[in-house]
Amino acid sequence: MSSQQTQEQAADVLPKLKSANIAEMEWGETRFDDNWIKVLSFRDGVVFELQKFAPDSGTFRHQHLFRQLRYILEGRFVVNTHEYGPGELIDFPENVPYEVWAPEGGIWIVVQLPGATTGVGPTDPTGLEYGKAPKFTHKA
Repeated sequence: MSSQQTQEQAADVLPKLKSANIAEMEWGETRFDDNWIKVLSFRDGVVFELQKFAPDSGTFRHQHLFRQLRYILEGRFVVNTHEYGPGELIDFPENVPYEVWAPEGGIWIVVQLPGATTGVGPTDPTGLEYGKAPKFTHKA
């Protein structure tokens, strides 16, 4: 092998990319006492995380100025009175109200990104900047 080929190969080395191993991460606090997150990435106005709900937990009706995608890994989620299960992707457009209930608990992947019309992105994956939320109570 010529020295020119060796130099070309050395210049072609690709960098190691940043990664996160969910098995090595602890579940972190959120503004809801009965749901937790593992933030895998939060940069450039984009959040990628796992969110875990305890049985019979959820969120009150609210909306965001940014877009969200939620992919269900396990459990059953009732969002705006419609039921979703494992393998389903739910698209939460910006400025659209929603509420969540997880009757048996569950885990989903959450992606939050700047809104196409608002340009506003998420600022705190935990939601703690808004203070602790009131205890969730499912309305039958």
